[in-house]
Amino acid sequence: MERENHTLQGLDVSRYQGKVDWTKAAKGMDFVIVRAGYGRYANQEDPCFIRNVEGAYAAGLRNIGAYWYSYAATEAEAEKEAETCLQVVRKAGDKINLPIFFDQEYEPAILGAGKAARNACCRAFCEAVQAAGYRAGMYGSQDWLQNKIDLSALPEGTAVWCARYGAEPDVPHTIWQYTSTGKVDGISGNADLDRADASLLPKAEAKWVRTGKGWTYGDYQNRWGWLGGSWYWFDSEGIAVTGWQKVQGVWYYFLDEKDAELTGYKECACMERADEP
Repeated sequence: MERENHTLQGLDVSRYQGKVDWTKAAKGMDFVIVRAGYGRYANQEDPCFIRNVEGAYAAGLRNIGAYWYSYAATEAEAEKEAETCLQVVRKAGDKINLPIFFDQEYEPAILGAGKAARNACCRAFCEAVQAAGYRAGMYGSQDWLQNKIDLSALPEGTAVWCARYGAEPDVPHTIWQYTSTGKVDGISGNADLDRADASLLPKAEAKWVRTGKGWTYGDYQNRWGWLGGSWYWFDSEGIAVTGWQKVQGVWYYFLDEKDAELTGYKECACMERADEP
């Protein structure tokens, strides 16, 4: 039986849906999750990713997430997949406001790696996504989420997207992929359809607040934020840093108040990267 709190209707798409007519497909939909790609290499970007994101957005569908199909059997491989995924997703700018999901399935190397290794891959990918300023998510079948990984191993706040056709999942989840043979106007052939809880949607829009220590933005802490066309780094206290700062092993320059006045950019915006300051 469908839970009453599955109030949102959505779909997920990839290159396999071909050219989507988003003016039709977006009607009646509250969200969409778009495949960004798979694997570890830049040439494995889904060729329809940007077209689908921009098409959905232009059609008024503003709740957009992404997913990345994994072949990673080790933590290092998962970290590399996350790096490549983030390079792709950043091309969409601030149009991605739903989680980026790690899609781990029945690939032979992944099955052979064992549960501990699978857990490590999931956690590494999701942590990298969170550190980059995005929400993280985990996709899998009910069998996978129940038996092949431990959901408790996922970072706090990770959204769960469960595929189970014919009956609602028995595992805790935010999104339920309930069919792979759905019909959507504007898409030729079959489409994956999803229902979700309202918790999938972004929280009320955060605002910049100036404190005695500096600028804050919502609950951003110890993470990047892509805001208003610029990148910002928020420290462990939630303060947007200024000047030269070493973030995740790389030096960056963030505008101070004087720089902002001279350039017209907002204070704290990231403007330069260097090996050394």
